[in-house]
Amino acid sequence: MSQAWKILLALTFARISMGVQFQAIPALAIPLTASGEMSFVALGTLTGAYLLPGAVVALVGGWLAHRVGDARVAFAGLGLMTVGGFAGWAADSYEAAVLWRLVAGIGAVGLNVMLTKMAADWFDGRDDLTTAMGVLVSSWPAGIAIAALILPLLAAAQGVQTALLVPAVICAISWAGLWLIWKEPKRAVKPAGAAETSGFTGREITLVVLAGSIWTAFNIAFVGVIAWTPPLLEQAGLAPLVASTSASFIGWAAIFAVALGGWLSSRVRRKDAVAIMWFALSAVSVVVLPGMGQGAGAVWVMIWVGVVISPAAAMIMALTVQAARPHLRALVMGIYFAIYYAGMGIAPVLLGALAEASGGAEAPIYAICALQIFCIVAWIAFRRLRARSAPPA
Repeated sequence: MSQAWKILLALTFARISMGVQFQAIPALAIPLTASGEMSFVALGTLTGAYLLPGAVVALVGGWLAHRVGDARVAFAGLGLMTVGGFAGWAADSYEAAVLWRLVAGIGAVGLNVMLTKMAADWFDGRDDLTTAMGVLVSSWPAGIAIAALILPLLAAAQGVQTALLVPAVICAISWAGLWLIWKEPKRAVKPAGAAETSGFTGREITLVVLAGSIWTAFNIAFVGVIAWTPPLLEQAGLAPLVASTSASFIGWAAIFAVALGGWLSSRVRRKDAVAIMWFALSAVSVVVLPGMGQGAGAVWVMIWVGVVISPAAAMIMALTVQAARPHLRALVMGIYFAIYYAGMGIAPVLLGALAEASGGAEAPIYAICALQIFCIVAWIAFRRLRARSAPPA
């Protein structure tokens, strides 16, 4: 195995730990709300607290990495995730849990912004760039699927507090693994021209904002469909534990679909048409979820949704390489993920409020369908703007 792929595996496991830690709260939604002490809005607030700091911290992280190095920011981020995870597990009040969730989320921001750049630096210019991005991106649904499957079972057997300890342990292991494997990539050094050292152009900023908006809508839809499928299944008559674990079918299908999507996108010519096709199929498929019932057919519906909702991920992530010049990549990631974290921090609260206002889980599902349509519109806008004029020389 090449050094680049060893590095990618370590980065991938680190991102899995982030997915597990984020999804820990939605995965335990049914036992956390069963007593009536926590509403859907409170649950959404605790969930969103993990990502909301990113609206500011991602910009700071991109700027900081531009000056002190991306690996240092990534290791600091994993450290905060570990500390916040253990402290949140030991918290004795809702307010303290939200506080430490914020701390862990700040760490996750620093880690996530840098993981993509660290992988891009190792694979930039290689034929397997999109494949590598597909593998890296698949780690997010992998972490979500692991949490959705294992944590409810663990909570039923050992209690919610024991289940909440698992993400912190995984974060600690991933920090140690990345520390042992990480190496800086060898970069060719060449003199920088005036255009290469200049700041963002208005065109580049717009492209980054469009790319970040697509990534945000895509992830809100993916995380939302896993989070709101259990309530749908429970409304259809499934037992709470069965409903919670059943939603993991979407995540497990997505793991393979994301990696496969990255591999396929490196081998097709009309990448834009393929990406739009996935968004359209997702929109149509998600609409079916409220009527799927609880029979054996529901399993296949969830697997299908996981297959079609995720393959565009690698193609979306590749937009960051196309949005601006290479020397701006750390700053690009900062802006890109600032948009992502702002949306991901607010969305759980809004979807929770939408569910409470409508009296069921169907309304958030229909909102997720609308997000897929938005992705199509934003993707077309990105391509038209990028084709309008050549990148700066």
